Amino acid sequence: MQQSLTMWLVLWVSPMLPALFGFPLNERFGELQSPGFPTAYGDNIYQTWNISVPSGFVIKLYFSHFSLEPSYRCEYDHIKILTDGRQLAKLCGETSTDTEEVPGDKRFYSTGNNMTVIFRTDYSNEKNYTGFAAHYAAIDVDECDQTAFEEPSCDHYCHNYLGGYYCSCKPGYFLDSDKICRVIRKV
Repeated sequence: MQQSLTMWLVLWVSPMLPALFGFPLNERFGELQSPGFPTAYGDNIYQTWNISVPSGFVIKLYFSHFSLEPSYRCEYDHIKILTDGRQLAKLCGETSTDTEEVPGDKRFYSTGNNMTVIFRTDYSNEKNYTGFAAHYAAIDVDECDQTAFEEPSCDHYCHNYLGGYYCSCKPGYFLDSDKICRVIRKV
């Protein structure tokens, strides 16, 4: 009896877990789509995708198809894009207006190596909106680019590589633990 009850709970709860906790996407690139895409999406959907790429990378997200129910300030069906707890965008509709934003050719970039995409629909649609198809990719962060960071990452030389960087010094200096190049003192 206990075993059959456990099995029943697993079979009943398992399909709901992605909706409750989100679909984890941990590859360096991928695609996400509204349920049923390219046909019309359903009512009362709340779906989350948690995109995570290795440290040293940010995430670029863009849409190849976008057709959601339009509404004032995207109150009904919409997509939210979040990074580090901050909302990058709230999207809906099929064409941009002064109260609705569609992605068009716009690219969205995370501030770190995580991004969350939330798709939410209300209880009804005026017509059969076909949803969305979005694509993401890990983009290497150039830690040596001084314009991208407030503080310099290295004192003398900065060497960027895929997923990270390292510092080095001019001859006659050594690299200290704080990434500052200090003069080599002769004894």
